[in-house]
Amino acid sequence: MGMLHSGQWCSHETASHDGVYRRPGSAIVGRTIAKYASNIAMEPGRCWLIGSSSCPWSHRAMLVRTLRSIRGSVPLHLAHGARIEGYALDGGVPWRIPGSDRTARHMHELYTVHDPEFTGRVTVPILWDGKTQTILSNDSANIVQILDAVPQTDTDFTLRPDNLARRIDEANDGIHRGLNNAVYQAGFAQSQAAYDTAVATVFQTLDSLEERLSLSRFYFGNRLTETDMRLFPTLVRFDAIYAILFKCCLRRLVDYENLWAYARDLYGWRGIESTVDFRQMREASYLADSSDKNPVVAIAPDIDWRAPHDRSRLGAPFVTARTGTPLRIDPATLEVAHPSA
Repeated sequence: MGMLHSGQWCSHETASHDGVYRRPGSAIVGRTIAKYASNIAMEPGRCWLIGSSSCPWSHRAMLVRTLRSIRGSVPLHLAHGARIEGYALDGGVPWRIPGSDRTARHMHELYTVHDPEFTGRVTVPILWDGKTQTILSNDSANIVQILDAVPQTDTDFTLRPDNLARRIDEANDGIHRGLNNAVYQAGFAQSQAAYDTAVATVFQTLDSLEERLSLSRFYFGNRLTETDMRLFPTLVRFDAIYAILFKCCLRRLVDYENLWAYARDLYGWRGIESTVDFRQMREASYLADSSDKNPVVAIAPDIDWRAPHDRSRLGAPFVTARTGTPLRIDPATLEVAHPSA
């Protein structure tokens, strides 16, 4: 991935200790969530979401941006291209930094615009404020909460209802440790013991989720929440990337009847398919995340993400109004039926 030391790019990054991959934390976390969310609503186009189609942490922010119908307020730019100095912003050609006349080729240049002496990892996603020329946050969990808090006039709902916030945080933490990050601990393990431990954790987590989702349409019953946005990006990459490249091959997603149907259910919601770029995911992962730098991209699994899922048998889907009231939602249109309707 690479990092900056006092504003200078360094391609070397140490994230493995005793054969175990340990993901460093994010350096920039926006504390004033309500203020940032208000700025986005009042000044559409001021704040940009900059991520990568290959990155599951970017994907969760893209999902919230899509489901909350704020794409018109928060422009999206997807970094892409060969990672010569970390993420290329626009295939290696100069890209105009939002809110300025300056251009940049690499993601790390945005970090040094934010802070010329920045030291830390250069990651995606970031929430960029074009007005102040700063990174509001490079922490995906924080970005998700900012985007979720953006007020809407017509279909204002939250994926983080107050009465579930503590349980959502607990579930998110468990899914992160057991699946989101564990697949990378398996893929980047530098010892057999570290790999064996990580893979066991991955499939224990998947087995538990399979049981839970046999009785529940979403993680928390019939209400779509932030936790589902944390889970889907890993599931959608599992068979094409993690099972092959990261050797998480005990079972595939398609071998889990309920998890596989759950993932297809989410994939079918309006706008979600457009956030999934299998080609970019696979090419970036196989060419950038492979430890042996083998220039071969594995063929895509022959599976049908549009196949019927029959999850409606578990009940109609709901989201939550900011007042806490459950709102029935149509996945095909994202229109909500208010209680008086």
